[in-house]
Amino acid sequence: MNLVVGKDMETSSFARTFSNIGLDYESVVDEQIQFVGKQLGEIAHALEQVTEDKTPHLYREVMSMEVEGFDDDFLCSMFDYLVGRESETKVFLAKSTKHRKT
Repeated sequence: MNLVVGKDMETSSFARTFSNIGLDYESVVDEQIQFVGKQLGEIAHALEQVTEDKTPHLYREVMSMEVEGFDDDFLCSMFDYLVGRESETKVFLAKSTKHRKT
């Protein structure tokens, strides 16, 4: 069916049906879902890194000071102290071995 108004004639090349509009909407929604899914994946990865158990690393770092002349019992006590205090642990790990002694 063609619509003729004056000398102009409607062609179907730019005509859109409701089914075409629905497909465009679905593709936009799919893109948004994919974007949100990607963002959630990145958030989950960041949370895994933040909550990763760093206790074994801390233990190795503390006990490595035994070769520097510190007593094993003292180092175990120091490890126990640091495990419960996150800010002190960050400071301890940030310092070089030379500065951890002071």
